[in-house]
Amino acid sequence: MSDELPGMLEVARGVAEQRWPHTMDARIWAIEWAKQIAKTPQIATDEGAMIGWFANAIMAGYDTAKQRAARGE
Repeated sequence: MSDELPGMLEVARGVAEQRWPHTMDARIWAIEWAKQIAKTPQIATDEGAMIGWFANAIMAGYDTAKQRAARGE
């Protein structure tokens, strides 16, 4: 079995192991993403697009956490 996890599961592991930034700043995430995928040209590398993507992902997570907290989960 491979030790690699798909997509965001691998990112979550990277955060837990402190290989990814602990910040809500989408620009920092986009910069780190660009470093990680620089050798994989089929993956998006445009910094502006990635800032938008990470900002959306960060806020979706934030909103989900707030909704769960409001429900007492």
